[in-house]
Amino acid sequence: MNDSTKFKRTLGGLLTGIGLILLLFACAAFMADGGKMMGFDVSGGKKIAPAVLGLILMVSGIGMINRT
Repeated sequence: MNDSTKFKRTLGGLLTGIGLILLLFACAAFMADGGKMMGFDVSGGKKIAPAVLGLILMVSGIGMINRT
């Protein structure tokens, strides 16, 4: 493996990990009653943003790992 491949795999793993953490936070936010969670206001439509961002990061990270 050359340096470019190692970098892409590392970056893909990092993106996948961050996406997974965001998806877990979104799951906890959906189960919460509302108000504040871990210092963040997660009421109403604000619960969808971490789920969408986490899904985008996770899919792009997995895609980057698979392409290398």
